[in-house]
Amino acid sequence: MNKKNTKMAATDDGRESPKEESEENLWSAILNDVGSSTRKRKENTKTLLVLGDVNSGKSVLIDKLCQISKSFPIGGKFPLSCCSLEYRFIDVQDEDTDDLVDRMGVWILDGVVWHSQLLSFVLKKETLPHTVVMIVADMSQPWSIMESLQRWADVVRKHIDSLMVPTTELKDMEANIVKQFQSYVDPDISPVPTSTSSAEEGESVTLPLGEMTLTHNLGVPVIVVCSKSDAITNLEKNYGYKEEHTDFIQQHIRKFCLHYGAALVHTSAREERNLAALHQYILHRAYSLPFKESASVVDRDAIFIPSGWDSEKKISILYDQLKSFAPTDAYEGVIQPPKTTGVESEAGEVEAKDDQVFLMTQQVHINKSPKPPSTPPLAQKETRYPSVSGRPTAPAAKVGPEGGDGKGNVPSETVLSAFFSNLLSKKQPGSKAATTRPAAHTEAAAQLDKMEKKQTPKV
Repeated sequence: MNKKNTKMAATDDGRESPKEESEENLWSAILNDVGSSTRKRKENTKTLLVLGDVNSGKSVLIDKLCQISKSFPIGGKFPLSCCSLEYRFIDVQDEDTDDLVDRMGVWILDGVVWHSQLLSFVLKKETLPHTVVMIVADMSQPWSIMESLQRWADVVRKHIDSLMVPTTELKDMEANIVKQFQSYVDPDISPVPTSTSSAEEGESVTLPLGEMTLTHNLGVPVIVVCSKSDAITNLEKNYGYKEEHTDFIQQHIRKFCLHYGAALVHTSAREERNLAALHQYILHRAYSLPFKESASVVDRDAIFIPSGWDSEKKISILYDQLKSFAPTDAYEGVIQPPKTTGVESEAGEVEAKDDQVFLMTQQVHINKSPKPPSTPPLAQKETRYPSVSGRPTAPAAKVGPEGGDGKGNVPSETVLSAFFSNLLSKKQPGSKAATTRPAAHTEAAAQLDKMEKKQTPKV
């Protein structure tokens, strides 16, 4: 014990300790640092919750974001999953050193509202302040966008209410959202203060929000993503949508985002449009990383509006483009599903029958259909003479009203008789095949005998 105490004392005095004790202290320090950083990371782990209807493009969109951050499992890509709640992750790297800073968890809930009960595993009272909510809407079906956005926003609101978060904490979270909204400054514009200060009192007066701004504050950052934005061209080409229709859709979506203080991003996974901007903005809202992307509303299929940029006045600019309807008209009354043609509505979806069922049905129709009249026996006008071999020979052409036209043309009866003869001569008499000849051959033989008897001259 004395020796050990001596060694420890020597270490405290700054003198070199033995090699074994030095290595042990080094590993202990490393493990302690890793343990403390791990605990701190678990407490502050950021989460991205992705909601949206079925086939809205949620999984494809997240996979594209994972490609940007090079966040893939060992297999190289995330497997296709049919789970009600899927998991991905996005690696957060340092811009200068490319070192891994954190790993952001991504949870994707399928499009069934009933499965929202699974949110209890994702959104908890402890993780709520570190969560970003992203609602994905399908731009290829604009007639259901507003209903979808409202439905999933209500799901989040009901779940947050069920967590029973203390009122003071929830008020602080809502205040942070308001502060972020009011402090936004467009990178392309010189910084303009959002508050006026009083030099005498030394207090800052925050500019008031608009009447429809943050009226539904959830206390968490919300990002609205309109996926499949490349479908706008298809809507104009195939469904007769005009520019005022897309402006009408845009002003309704922007008003919804204004109510929740949400950002709006139009993306296209096929054309990789706005994916990089969305990736950077998610990290910006979750980790407060610098964000240098400016708002863009020029291209209808590449709209990007960060939270805090939009306002009622900016949205009112779209009103001038609306000629056929008013901005206050009901969304469902203007943007309706395309009407199907009369043929499509009457026929509906056609399903292919089984082959055997189809053939049996056709057989029933054939049996019920009237049989065609039997062909009367052909009149045999020519005289045929038996040959030496016993087979009939082709008759010579007759000249006269009963034997043809006198030009050497062979009557059709002769051709028919020769056909029957050749048909019977294919099978040798006495063979096994001859004894089991088909009924068609038997009828042909009977017809040929009948013809020979009529043509044999009487002696």
